[in-house]
Amino acid sequence: MKSNSRTVSRHGIGIVISVLIILLFPFFLARGEPGDTDDKLDSVLKHMEESSGSFKSFTADIIKKKYTAILEEFDPSEKGKFYYKRAKDGSALIKEEITEPALKVTTIQNDEALLYQPKIKSASLYKLGKHKDKAEYLALGIGQSPTDLLENFNISYKGIDTINGAACSILELKPKDPKGASIFSSITVWIKVDTGVSTQVKLEEPYDDYILVNFSNETLNEKIDDTEFRQKLPKDVEIIRMN
Repeated sequence: MKSNSRTVSRHGIGIVISVLIILLFPFFLARGEPGDTDDKLDSVLKHMEESSGSFKSFTADIIKKKYTAILEEFDPSEKGKFYYKRAKDGSALIKEEITEPALKVTTIQNDEALLYQPKIKSASLYKLGKHKDKAEYLALGIGQSPTDLLENFNISYKGIDTINGAACSILELKPKDPKGASIFSSITVWIKVDTGVSTQVKLEEPYDDYILVNFSNETLNEKIDDTEFRQKLPKDVEIIRMN
């Protein structure tokens, strides 16, 4: 039982990080003529305001990997599919389906996150509670007005880079709330110049570790049925309810 408790504890830490990660997928439209840094940032935020009114859904292939500074190396990458939409009541619906190195499915509805790992026949249900607000705070304005984003982050424009052959605008976001900064001290987002869609996110932790999330084959505003975000577990899988 003690061994199981330690395993659950590690899963608990992992799911909190996973919940935060999978909510960190902003959409900024990065158009505008060349100008100084403030003008470029203003242009990004202006078009984000325009896009927020029409946002419905987002899907993409996803690759995530964790860099550990003390080891100077990345953990093995996780690969899969990511789905996001807003429910009619405005709440977030999330599904992250990791297929490599092993199947792992996380879904989020209302204030609950369900993590299912078929290989070990494990399912854990987490009540997000106060973490729901924190996760929404770290959502970086997915389908939201940039006004909300600016309330929570100091944002700066960091220039142009190329990711997977695509030109990208770079934004750096630093949480204003010390509690938020204790999780991720800085968040860097790469925005495709041609499509205005986030294609990479770097989540920096206070001690130089970071998580790198890369998107590809992104699709905006395609219809996703709400049933996509409901998991049907096998009858022989017991759901462990976590506090």
